[in-house]
Amino acid sequence: MVEKLKRHLKLERLLFFFPFQLFVLHIKRNHFLLLFWLLLYAIISGEFALKFGLPYLFLAPEYLGSVGIRSYAILGFSLGAFIMAFNIYTYILHAHRFPFLGTLARPFFKFCVNNFIIPLSFIVVYIFCSVRFQYWFELLTPQQIAINIFAFLLGNAVFIALAVLYFFPTNKNIYKITGISAEELEVLVNKRKAGIRRKSGYYFTRNKQLSWKVSTYLTHPFKVLLARDSTHYDSETLQKVFLQNHVNATLFEMLIISGFFVVGAFQFNPYFIIPAAATTCLLFTVFLMVVSVALSWLKGWTLTVLLALLIIINYASADWNALNAPNYAYGLDYTKEPARYSAAVVDSLNQDLQLVRRDYDHQIAQLNKWLSKTRKDRENPEYKPKLILINTSGGGLRSSLWTLSTLQRLDSLMEGQLMPNTQLMSGSSGGTLGAAFFRELHLRRDSLAHSINSQYYRDQISTDILNRVIFSLATNDLFIRFRTREIDGKSYTVDRGMAFEDQVNANTGYILDKKVKDYQRDVDAGNIPILLFAPTVVNDGRRLLISSQSMSYFCHDDDIQSQRLNLGDENIEFNRFFAGHGADNLLMSSALRLNSTFPYVLPYATLPSEPRMEVMDAGLRDNYGIKLTAQYIRVFKQWIDANTSGIIIVQIRDTEKVIEPDRLETTIIDRLLNPIGSFYGNLFNDQDFNMDQILRLTQAGLTVPIHHIPFEMRFSSDEQVALSWHLTALEKKRVNESIYMPWNKASTTEFARLIAE
Repeated sequence: MVEKLKRHLKLERLLFFFPFQLFVLHIKRNHFLLLFWLLLYAIISGEFALKFGLPYLFLAPEYLGSVGIRSYAILGFSLGAFIMAFNIYTYILHAHRFPFLGTLARPFFKFCVNNFIIPLSFIVVYIFCSVRFQYWFELLTPQQIAINIFAFLLGNAVFIALAVLYFFPTNKNIYKITGISAEELEVLVNKRKAGIRRKSGYYFTRNKQLSWKVSTYLTHPFKVLLARDSTHYDSETLQKVFLQNHVNATLFEMLIISGFFVVGAFQFNPYFIIPAAATTCLLFTVFLMVVSVALSWLKGWTLTVLLALLIIINYASADWNALNAPNYAYGLDYTKEPARYSAAVVDSLNQDLQLVRRDYDHQIAQLNKWLSKTRKDRENPEYKPKLILINTSGGGLRSSLWTLSTLQRLDSLMEGQLMPNTQLMSGSSGGTLGAAFFRELHLRRDSLAHSINSQYYRDQISTDILNRVIFSLATNDLFIRFRTREIDGKSYTVDRGMAFEDQVNANTGYILDKKVKDYQRDVDAGNIPILLFAPTVVNDGRRLLISSQSMSYFCHDDDIQSQRLNLGDENIEFNRFFAGHGADNLLMSSALRLNSTFPYVLPYATLPSEPRMEVMDAGLRDNYGIKLTAQYIRVFKQWIDANTSGIIIVQIRDTEKVIEPDRLETTIIDRLLNPIGSFYGNLFNDQDFNMDQILRLTQAGLTVPIHHIPFEMRFSSDEQVALSWHLTALEKKRVNESIYMPWNKASTTEFARLIAE
């Protein structure tokens, strides 16, 4: 019997061990808090946003352009802040369920020690995932990995230690609150037992209903003690203990929140641009702390007040730019009267036949100049060259690097003459960034410090952009935007769009820090091709055509044919539509950003029109740039048929064109999600099928052949490169080596054969 009782007692002490009770409490009542942890677990395990490279930002954080001790220490420090926010939130919301805490010395510290299961398990899982990732993807040595993990743990420990140092002198128990010893309080309680119960029976009744049983607890990480019975203590006094600790915790939270915004105020200082993963942890910390502060003071009114504030802020944001500041295209003058945006206005602009004829004749003159030069170089007045047009796909930095790498390879085949012999480049997102960078390098090739085909420039174009963007999003864009910056005498709100452009310019050595119009002279001289951007207008799905040249022929259709076929006006020429707002002053970096505005990562740019026009990534309508290429061929098909021996369309794409069909799951939830998932998941496959149809129709209207040469960045199923503005060392290596894959070697050989004819 005695043995059975002992076993029962041991089992009870194990089951009602305080850390276990807290873990059960989280599962039962802390669902909001668990969402943050589940999201973090999903990220580091690769179950969430793997395609966009989000896990890489956590597993190999980057700071000041490198993955190392500092970046891991900063991430560890930020995670420490989140862990303390997790402890504070839980303590404020649920400490009263464990009244024995009020009798302990330094109750909050003891609470944190016992609330270790979820944070510690996350740290263990993170270390496992990060070690594996650093070894296989960042190609680091075991010694480097060990140092990085130590830095992570040290950073985590430093923040927690600072928090403990704050709470140690401010944290009080019931004896400090009452100013008497445990023995004296025991005697006092016994003498007044009946009176106290009558006076505060409400509190005793409530505690019995809400209290969770605890038999044992950790007094520090390596010592277990029995929990002291607290049923005989005055509930009002215990509540004072928890309230006092709530106040201390609230002051600590306000300090951390203030520090977060102070760091954000220095976002233009590179030393303050911390790793994106650390920024995410700090953002989660701020959310938790704001809710914790609200819970401390508003109690049961918290949800009601927060919802009311959210509704008020939502409606106020429509008229108060500080809450919902629009993003701008830098260089445009927003002080002028907005341009009227309507179908009638677009139609009237596109029917200016005199302007269309002028632009058409100008481009014909350019083509004739190129033809004469080519014939002179070949010493053959009858020679008909191949017309080269380049399309490049979107895909973040992987596409930027892949496009640059491919153009370098083709340029070497043409002995530095790729750009003068190319007439048009088009595409979307990261691909156009790589194309713009190479075009600028060609202009400067005689003064470059390295060969134009050097690895140095591939390293530049593949340098991280995402850290700065996420940092700006977390510390500035999600809250009140109050800072502005002057560009060419015009004032613009500081946001992550500006951060993106700043980082692009910094990565590329500021050689793209120009205006779009600055390229007009070199295009007219035949030194470089036209680079045409076509971001999508969110309002109605039209495309906004941005270029250094006037290209009204892209927007015009023959009146009779247009009426007969009931054609709509799809394209809007940026330079004409916003001529009154200094369209020719648009920065090149802004044109690149407008063409690369992936939703949520970058803000929609708002243009000075009424109703206001907002634009996003060109990839929504034409990820590969083939529609603009086909339209260019259609407009100049008579000249092409008469003066060329064919067209070479170089398609630089960051994915394989032909893919195997997916196997669809058949659970109930899958059946609900498959229709939507299929639409978005197959968006680029649909564009591929449309591209094939466009090529067939375009070829049918020509007498000379079209040679469509793809350069594909594709790998085996377990070797992928994330669609992100951040690349790992292994991803950069894979992209750099892709040009030597068999299918790309075959395309290179075919390209060389065609240009030699």
